[in-house]
Amino acid sequence: MYHCTAGNLFITRHRLPLAMGRLLKLWGLTGLISLAVALTTIFLCWYLNPWFDFWRDAFSDFGVSRACCPWLYNYGLIASAFFLSIYSLFILRVSRRKLESFSSGLLFTASIFLALIGVFPGGTRPHTFVSTWFFVQAFMSLTVLGVALIVDGHAKGMFVALISGLAPILAILVDLTVR
Repeated sequence: MYHCTAGNLFITRHRLPLAMGRLLKLWGLTGLISLAVALTTIFLCWYLNPWFDFWRDAFSDFGVSRACCPWLYNYGLIASAFFLSIYSLFILRVSRRKLESFSSGLLFTASIFLALIGVFPGGTRPHTFVSTWFFVQAFMSLTVLGVALIVDGHAKGMFVALISGLAPILAILVDLTVR
């Protein structure tokens, strides 16, 4: 007897069969699974490649031939993208507004670009394009989701929109200071 709402992305009681509610709850966890897969992949690759310098190198360097186990990084991104695409469909399923549905579409597109980063590792011609568009789509998706949460009256919407909106600006500032 559960139903998810995109406004809070948590389970609330409603009239759904118990088994359906459990499936919906598990479906909602795919976003966290995607994040866990991505972070585990990055930290494992970082451990296996002691030459990696966070301030000088890009994470994509884990997927090139000079790295130890580049397949680990590339397949890890593809696996993370799979769970992210499933999560974007969850957001679509529980959305009550067009804004949330739009955010779901942007996130689904971001998941495709994330998988393509694994398919086209650093040094290949399309890599810069697909990695740039992954971040653009992800930031846009989270910003739109934050705005949708604000429209629904959720305080955490401001936090999501602010963090995702400021992330590109922060990235540019870090890039300028590292040079």
